[in-house]
Amino acid sequence: MFKKPFTLISSQVDKLFELPMIKELERKHPKFVGFLHDRLGVQGFFGLPFTTLLIAVFVNFAVLSELSEHIVNSPGMKAVDTSVTMFFFNLRTDLLSSAIYYFTQLGSVYGVGFTFVTAMGVLLLKGKWHHGVALLVSVLGSGISIYFTKAYFHRERPMDVGYYDLSTFSFPSGHAAGSVALVGMLCVLIYQERDQIKAASAWLWLGFLYILLIGFSRIYLGVHFLTDVAGGYLLGSLWVMVALSLLEFLLLHQKRNRHSV
Repeated sequence: MFKKPFTLISSQVDKLFELPMIKELERKHPKFVGFLHDRLGVQGFFGLPFTTLLIAVFVNFAVLSELSEHIVNSPGMKAVDTSVTMFFFNLRTDLLSSAIYYFTQLGSVYGVGFTFVTAMGVLLLKGKWHHGVALLVSVLGSGISIYFTKAYFHRERPMDVGYYDLSTFSFPSGHAAGSVALVGMLCVLIYQERDQIKAASAWLWLGFLYILLIGFSRIYLGVHFLTDVAGGYLLGSLWVMVALSLLEFLLLHQKRNRHSV
């Protein structure tokens, strides 16, 4: 998926390691320089692809942690959340609220479960069990993380503006996280197979629109704050990255096994 940009970066890295200063450092510390060179190479998954992925996961987790701290401690962020919530509450109409309520159920446990089982069935029928495992890791990992994160932060939902009652905590939004973990991961898989899938671009745009609308629906219905949805998106994205790394590893392992036969 990222072969071309990784190859371009790696070629520049090779030039860097040819510099006299680096050569001198390699003479004195061959193991250290060799380790750095391996981490920035594209010969295997555990080179530049894995290094890039680790950085992306770390940055995502750091942003989520920072967002979490601001939610808990910052009056300014809470004021923004309240303002956005009240803005949509004042725009709410019965007809639109009813339509959005039924739409947001697609992001519920039952909606995600149905879509997940359907997608898994299609992947397994096509013999793409590696992709199925990656999808399972993304969705299951996101779900488990949501459960424990909600329990840890104990953030109450918006008061007196919810279109319907929910007993679980607010941060982060499980619907937002689940939409990214499931549909976002499916979009990645579609992008990888875009040459074999009809109207792949349309499916990708639909997936992106679905993720945005799920997040919007939670805010419009007054069951989540803006930052709940943002945190959910970040958490879902984190698990997509983890699942993607696993998929790349499984495909690389499969390729090596074929060459060894």
